[in-house]
Amino acid sequence: MSKDSGLGVAEKMIGNLLSGAGSFYLVLQFFFLTNLVDRYGFYKTMKIGALLSIPTVCLIPLTLITNNHHGGVLAGDTTEEGTLTWSTLAFMSVVYANVRAFASVTFSTITMTTNRTVPAHQRATMNGLSMMGGSVVKAAGPILAGLLFSESVSRVTPPFGSVFAWTVIACLGLGFFVQTLLLPAHVEEEEEDGRIKSERCS
Repeated sequence: MSKDSGLGVAEKMIGNLLSGAGSFYLVLQFFFLTNLVDRYGFYKTMKIGALLSIPTVCLIPLTLITNNHHGGVLAGDTTEEGTLTWSTLAFMSVVYANVRAFASVTFSTITMTTNRTVPAHQRATMNGLSMMGGSVVKAAGPILAGLLFSESVSRVTPPFGSVFAWTVIACLGLGFFVQTLLLPAHVEEEEEDGRIKSERCS
């Protein structure tokens, strides 16, 4: 999003963008998680979250068109360079909040479903290993994302280097979504016990 090599947004506007996204995120997170799980269950909700979270970052480069001023891409611009129009700010806030909200839905349902795949006495161990793995990924993620962005903007003419970087991230998100489609649903122990008991009674 940087002004010189990214999407043409100054640092001050990035702060305004994150503030706007945070306001939408607070509302969307609770609404999406509770309603989606109640309606579709854990596994379908995980798939919905995977599809509508990271892959939607491919919409972010559209601000180069909607903001209408980066490098004179379109004529008739009335906004100052490095700033965002109100419509673009609202669009970006909604997209970023949507990504964060559905990502939270995905991670929450992953935690819930993995807790159901092990016996109760092994859940503490499983959660510990899960947190350790998550910490490693959180540490490596910014490093890999920084390398991707720096290489993209240095090898591809701005602002298209940032477009390439966002596209790669969206493709990785689609790959994760495909993995969720291939994930078999786990039958809960209590449901399986109930089915066995009903078969015995019949």
